[in-house]
Amino acid sequence: MLERNHSHEVTVIGCGLMGAALARNFAARGFRTTAWNRTPEKSEALAAHGVDPVAIASDAVAAAPLVVLCTSTYATTRDALAGVTDLTGTTLVNLGTAAPSEAEEFEAWAAERGGAYLDGAILCHPEHIGTAEGMVLFSGSPDAWKAHEATLTTTGAFSVLVAEKVRGASVLDAAVTGAFYTSALTAYIEGATYALLEGVDPEMFGAVSGIMTQVLADTSKHVVEAITTGNYETDSAYLSVYAEGCRAGVQLMQSEGYKASMLATAVENMNEAEEAGLGQLSLFALSTLARPRATA
Repeated sequence: MLERNHSHEVTVIGCGLMGAALARNFAARGFRTTAWNRTPEKSEALAAHGVDPVAIASDAVAAAPLVVLCTSTYATTRDALAGVTDLTGTTLVNLGTAAPSEAEEFEAWAAERGGAYLDGAILCHPEHIGTAEGMVLFSGSPDAWKAHEATLTTTGAFSVLVAEKVRGASVLDAAVTGAFYTSALTAYIEGATYALLEGVDPEMFGAVSGIMTQVLADTSKHVVEAITTGNYETDSAYLSVYAEGCRAGVQLMQSEGYKASMLATAVENMNEAEEAGLGQLSLFALSTLARPRATA
């Protein structure tokens, strides 16, 4: 049975770049903070920032009612907690990267040991923790969130509970950071490479692409509405119009030796949509092809 006479208010397990930023933030906000890392040098380095290093992971968990887990994977986190058998009175907050099913499994693992659980996803860089640009999404028990909201929301201006289902933060992370942001940024890099190497003035490219970025932000609201309602009708531009223009764009870029892989993938999707009879709908109708395929 773990000691319940807590000496600290929050513990951080894992002191890499992000874990260290979290620990420093909590300490700077006035929370009594302790930390553990597999290689003790990293947790010991935080002592200069008001964080108390602990040599044994189970002791670190026992030190506080709130334990923030920030290792590379859920598997490494479970390894770190191998000696922990009782989590009564403890809330675990796991900020590692994992699939939604792993979040559900970790919630069950914590519950078996008497603990509460919140899952989380970090959508910012370490230097943004505790600032107006900080964003950590949390999901899970509303009661656990209410108990530790004052601590967890110090991680950033956009840190919030996004769902009561524990898989919510992981789903949003995959959708926003992976499927959207990383893909969009990769497409931007390919487009910028083509334009700048072909002699477009950098300031002009930045100005025009900046306008299109705002158009994308505005259009995203209509995308959500269309997918939610299932209405893909349009009086603006048909999917087939986009397809025709993008096929020409891919041909042009690739004929000049550019990879244009992101645009080529978009064209493949639009070709499939046209074959499915969606050409006279809006581009948003691609959502119907993005859904899980029915299994026999």
